[in-house]
Amino acid sequence: MTQDGRGAGEAAGAEAEYAPLRRSFPSVLSVLFGAGILNVAHGLLGIYLPLRLASAGFAASDVGLMAAGFSLGFILGCLTVSRMIARVGHIRVFAAAAALAAAATLAFPIALDPVLWIGLRAVHGLATAALFTVLESWLNDRAPSAHRGTIMAVYMIVGRLAVVAGQFALLAGDIESLVFIMLGSAAYSLCLIPMAVTRAPTPKVPRVATMRLTDFYRLAPAAAIGVFCVGALNAAVINLGPVYGVRIGLTAGEAAAAMAALQFGSLVLQWPMGWLSDRLDRRLVIALTGVAVAAVSLLIAVVGPNDHRLVVGLFAAWGALSLSIFAVIVAHANDRVRSEDRVALASTLLLTWAVGSVIGPPVASAFMDWLGPDALFFYAATVALAMGGFVAWRMTRRAPQPPPERPRFVNIHATSPQLSKLDPRTEPAPKDPPDSPAPR
Repeated sequence: MTQDGRGAGEAAGAEAEYAPLRRSFPSVLSVLFGAGILNVAHGLLGIYLPLRLASAGFAASDVGLMAAGFSLGFILGCLTVSRMIARVGHIRVFAAAAALAAAATLAFPIALDPVLWIGLRAVHGLATAALFTVLESWLNDRAPSAHRGTIMAVYMIVGRLAVVAGQFALLAGDIESLVFIMLGSAAYSLCLIPMAVTRAPTPKVPRVATMRLTDFYRLAPAAAIGVFCVGALNAAVINLGPVYGVRIGLTAGEAAAAMAALQFGSLVLQWPMGWLSDRLDRRLVIALTGVAVAAVSLLIAVVGPNDHRLVVGLFAAWGALSLSIFAVIVAHANDRVRSEDRVALASTLLLTWAVGSVIGPPVASAFMDWLGPDALFFYAATVALAMGGFVAWRMTRRAPQPPPERPRFVNIHATSPQLSKLDPRTEPAPKDPPDSPAPR
């Protein structure tokens, strides 16, 4: 065959490869826009509400219970949203959840009352689980099998940048202003528009399969304990970090900048950690990262109150380390399971993480009320060292799988059980034929 013939053949092959991606691009773009707007609301309110309570002089335990309320609502949403979708469909569930979240947001100014705010955050948690489940079901349905990894990576980056954008919005006004409540409610409402106008067929009803916790622990003990500790660790610092900032004398804007730096840090280190875990025992990466998180936590506790200029940089380092552990733990668990069991494994990982997120903030906030704001990072150091020590001990009990026998690392966040179906490590579900009617 001539050189021209080879070139024409390669061009035709590339055209055929990317044709499904071009056909699905409008619907994928709609989901990405919807997810971006949703994450702006998530980032904005996730830091505004703790800052508002802290600036009003409420106890750290009130903020910790508010964080636990969100996680409890999230668990309930993950367990029930599939049945809701089966009854009324994806778009109706998405519209109802967006309206519920927007209305709950507008209800916060009714009273500066921690009990009311705990209940409203539980509503936010339930709505968030429903919103992400619908978004990720739609994204999984529209993503061509050959490009799932690329679409998932873009989705992760868009989500994290949108959270940071929502947090940076707090630099624009007074923390006591109602403008942030209005912006949060507007974002929850606006995330509905890209989904409402899409012409993509309705996805199949998502199913949430889980495995028993005893089976999960036997399969990957390091992952089971590690993901629980990560939930208890990260939820505490993400929700109580603003309280810590206010208590050590940061302005609301400075505390918001520190929390945004914490989120942004994970974008820097996540892929290098994943690359390293593909070449070493993933448990070693988890254990060493736990030790590093403990070291940075102690540094924040010692230096933070005395040198506010370093706080933003230290928070970025903390986020780069601690917020990157979840995906490595998921990768380690996936090394131990058959491809057909990975969806059930992902749901169990997410629920275990959420249970840790319920327990961690109230415990950490109780220590803060008792011992002062520095106790947050002494708590973080203790949990990180406990996780690292357990994972290191597990390395002495079971040999690692050789790197050639393991699937490659994939960056995945804790959003909904449906995200695992977009994971390239999971076998894709068969698609309906193009001419078949869309499932309803």
